[in-house]
Amino acid sequence: MPTTKEKRSTLTAEWLRENMIYEPESGVFLWKVRGPGRMMGKALGTKNWDGYLAMKIMGELYYAHRVAWLYTHGVWPESAIDHKDRNRSNNAISNLRLATHSARKRTKRHVAPARGVMPQGPGFVSRIYMNGKRHYLGYFKTVEEASAAYQAKAKEIHGEFAHHLDAHLETGASHG
Repeated sequence: MPTTKEKRSTLTAEWLRENMIYEPESGVFLWKVRGPGRMMGKALGTKNWDGYLAMKIMGELYYAHRVAWLYTHGVWPESAIDHKDRNRSNNAISNLRLATHSARKRTKRHVAPARGVMPQGPGFVSRIYMNGKRHYLGYFKTVEEASAAYQAKAKEIHGEFAHHLDAHLETGASHG
């Protein structure tokens, strides 16, 4: 759903196309028309604290990935946007897709041996979060079995947005 700012904004796809150039292969925006504070030939956007590019347009700050969606599709995105390659500053249109908030959520694993897996006694438990609630998937003797249970459930719930098997399990490398 468009943000509150986007709903009240007078920024349109037509205005963007008249005043800016969007390069869909690279995701870069450039000014097409001269104006106050506009640097011709210089890519727009500043990376913010969480890695997204933000641009000032008509006195308002907008995320470049959402503006790319508006520019390309003619409407503000109806949901969150996911960067397929997880690079938040890669705003190539082929790298952007609509997603639910829970599908976009990235977990930070510090202690767990694999995503959705925690040591418990001599074995491991597997669990997954859905709609803000933790769901127990079972107790397993090995990390691989517990991870497989998580991966199957993640694929069932999130489809193409499911996180892929952790690389360290495939290679046998440890996670530090």
